[in-house]
Amino acid sequence: MPAGRGTAPEVVGLVVHGGRPEAKQAALAAVDLLRQEDVGIVGCSGDGWDGAIDVREPSSFGDRADVVLVFGGDGTFLRAAYMARDRGLPLAGVDLGRLGFLSEVAAPDVAAVLRRLVGGAFSVEERMTLLVEVDDADGRTVASSWALNEASVERTDRQRLVVLEVRVGDSAFAHVPADGIICASPTGSTAYAFSAGGPILSPLMDAILLVPVAPHSLFDRTIVVDPTETLSVRPVGGHNTCLVSLDGRETLDVPAGGRVRVSRGDVPVRLARFGTFDFYERVRDKFGLR
Repeated sequence: MPAGRGTAPEVVGLVVHGGRPEAKQAALAAVDLLRQEDVGIVGCSGDGWDGAIDVREPSSFGDRADVVLVFGGDGTFLRAAYMARDRGLPLAGVDLGRLGFLSEVAAPDVAAVLRRLVGGAFSVEERMTLLVEVDDADGRTVASSWALNEASVERTDRQRLVVLEVRVGDSAFAHVPADGIICASPTGSTAYAFSAGGPILSPLMDAILLVPVAPHSLFDRTIVVDPTETLSVRPVGGHNTCLVSLDGRETLDVPAGGRVRVSRGDVPVRLARFGTFDFYERVRDKFGLR
């Protein structure tokens, strides 16, 4: 959802997929342009800068930046989001040809976009996040984190199904025997949830998807709930050990008898926008629709 206008940054943070030469080349070109504009630059350690710019560890990367520019795919964008969200930093992704859903800026447009960026000529769009909490068998919260795309409750024993009790708010919904259950945001509806058969939602919606993964039951539909309705997923029966994976980047163990609770996150991810981002055009191009 729209959140207002951006402001001219004093320091631009760069996050780069170090394993893609085209990403590194585009990022180095951006460094030259930013230096010409007399704007500070900070990179993230581990991205292969080799002394080209000042770098910081991921834990302190956001302390030095005012806005973040991402060179890579959606995975790199998610990594950058984890460093930027709690500091309220807007992110802009450079599309390097693989047509991710989170990147807006086309590689040939980087120079023009950087001039707009350093002048504060951009808007800010907020994307809903998911708060994920893990309780033990006594109902005590033993772990918590957040996700932009999805929280996936998955079996840890690949030889067994896991039976998951799903509750929506105070209501018991179903026991679902499956490989797992995905709780996804609208932004995440085009990611893992889509590959599991879930619907595509506008990223501007407020909703949480509940998508079973390879369910062994007649009911195999996605449930869409209001984000104020907390979803609860709990393994039941014997030998049902599981974990919850957050955007494929972080995992939390679910203790025996415990449960996972998913609700709207308190802090959104902020995206820098330099024009009208046509989500439906991106869907059409991604899936070859005509």
